[in-house]
Amino acid sequence: MALIEINHNPSRRELRQFAGIWFPAMMAFIGGMIWRKTDSMSIAIAVWSVGAVVSVAGWFVPAFMRWVYVGWMVAVFPIGWTVSHTLLAAIFYLVLTPIGLVARLSGRDRLRLRWDRSAKSYWIPHATKTDSKRYFRQF
Repeated sequence: MALIEINHNPSRRELRQFAGIWFPAMMAFIGGMIWRKTDSMSIAIAVWSVGAVVSVAGWFVPAFMRWVYVGWMVAVFPIGWTVSHTLLAAIFYLVLTPIGLVARLSGRDRLRLRWDRSAKSYWIPHATKTDSKRYFRQF
């Protein structure tokens, strides 16, 4: 199972959400960035108009948005893959690894993995409680 997968067959609900929320927001952002960077209001209005027309068409005919949706997911897949793997690596190396190093340097052995040559067995007997009330408080 991958961290992220491309949905090549989205449902009508997903397509309508994409057409009504995400696509207009994306086009508004792109138009705003064009307006800000190039100071060309006519290009920004053209982008906003195309976004509005495609969004309205996709809202009423969700099958129309399928190619836009799948194309967008394929285009941004490398970004999502990179970000998710970078975050997982950062969490592992910046959070979990220091915790493990501190535990190891302090001599903590929670899993009892140290080798003891004098031990006959590593079996740890488990004492069960015989009180029947414990069945009503399992956690």
